[in-house]
Amino acid sequence: MKTFTSLLDVMMKILLITFLLFPETILGEHRVVCPTLVEAVEGDAVTLGGSLSPPLNLTPYTLDLKRLDLRDDVVHVYRHGQDHFPPQSHHYRGRTTLIHEDLIGGTVTLHISSVNLSDSGLYEVYVPDLKARCEFYLTVERKANRTKRNDFSTSGPPVGEETKSDHRGDGENRKTARAVILPSLLLLGTLLVLVLVLMRGEIKSCIERLRGRKEQEPETAGNGCEMKNLNMEAAKGDEDLERAAGNGNILL
Repeated sequence: MKTFTSLLDVMMKILLITFLLFPETILGEHRVVCPTLVEAVEGDAVTLGGSLSPPLNLTPYTLDLKRLDLRDDVVHVYRHGQDHFPPQSHHYRGRTTLIHEDLIGGTVTLHISSVNLSDSGLYEVYVPDLKARCEFYLTVERKANRTKRNDFSTSGPPVGEETKSDHRGDGENRKTARAVILPSLLLLGTLLVLVLVLMRGEIKSCIERLRGRKEQEPETAGNGCEMKNLNMEAAKGDEDLERAAGNGNILL
């Protein structure tokens, strides 16, 4: 008896944990997950639908695909393992294909061929027995617009990209110019400083020589005058001696 009670207690705990983690499994609640927006080009085929969560074989269930913005216009109906076309709107007649194989895995896949602009609107996938549904919007673009866009994209990059690339090129050119000019200026300035330092001693010596020459010019002039006077006095003394010798005044 205690063993049975313990086993029952363990089972209740497992059920409780499963209910907390996956409440839809215990309660039987399901939901259909589908994209919120589907895009297509005029004249192409488009795929609509969704997936059941948690997955369940939808083969024995009823499926309704409707157009909500056109007073619940019926797009496609599936009953008792077969497609039912009588309730289908004439607008979609002969253009829809439901993939039955995907229903086994809980996925609704509906192909609509040759979509046109009037197919744009709000759609719904509904499983009545499970009360599971999802809504999404289909937008159909004109083929001429897509062709123009493709031609524009293949003819060349957008103007914005060209502008960015041009600006990027200008920036790189400026950086390159700076990288060349700045080192050149620094090198030129360094060479100029070295030349000035090396020539400083020579310039200083030249200035000192010029100053020395200016100071020596008066002295040289004065020495020349004194020598001239001495020469004149010596010549005069020689003349006096010669006169005295002629007159016999000099005694030997």
